[in-house]
Amino acid sequence: MPREDYVKGVFASIYSKYDLIDSIISFGMDGSWRNIMIRMIDLDNVTSILDCGAGTGKLSRKLIERFPSAKVVALDISGEMLSSISDRRITTVTASAVEIPFDPGSFDLVTSAFLTRNVPDRTKYFSEVRRILRPGGIFINLDIHMPENPVLKRFFSLYFVKMVPKLGNLISGSASYTYLSGSVRDFVTPGKLAEEIQASGLEAIEIRRKAIGSISIGKYIKKSA
Repeated sequence: MPREDYVKGVFASIYSKYDLIDSIISFGMDGSWRNIMIRMIDLDNVTSILDCGAGTGKLSRKLIERFPSAKVVALDISGEMLSSISDRRITTVTASAVEIPFDPGSFDLVTSAFLTRNVPDRTKYFSEVRRILRPGGIFINLDIHMPENPVLKRFFSLYFVKMVPKLGNLISGSASYTYLSGSVRDFVTPGKLAEEIQASGLEAIEIRRKAIGSISIGKYIKKSA
């Protein structure tokens, strides 16, 4: 798993162009994947939300629009990324996802998009998610993987491992997308990720696969205290 200080530096170097490049390399589909996350939220009363690895706030903004009366906290290790969030309804917190600075049971809903392959310790992160969720609270996680189908994996690898780093590095003026594409290449399968999350004590409710199996969106519940 990546070193946290290294990951922090990666995102500090690309924060001003992250949204543009994100949309280009996903062919604009990243917004639709976040919309799926929003539609998967079926809690009756959401008053507190933590968006982990919030980055520039793409998902946080969708959450505050869906739940305008809720407290939405955007947490990220990169203060530079969070500086892009101008909506005053969203509280920004610069902190590590493996040391979340909130009390147990503080949130009804926790979300993360494209975070899990970048945390230094996924076991600790998922344990933290369970800790800060109230009983009955929901965790929704989105991330990107290599497709498991051998043929699709070959074509996806040609694009995401070979072409994306060159394009992203060119636009951002850094070498950060070499790391980001490698983090996808070396990431666990969606099934293995779901096993890790459930091992923390969260129960899977629904897992969706999109984009030829390269995107997983999982919904999990904290059943007990």
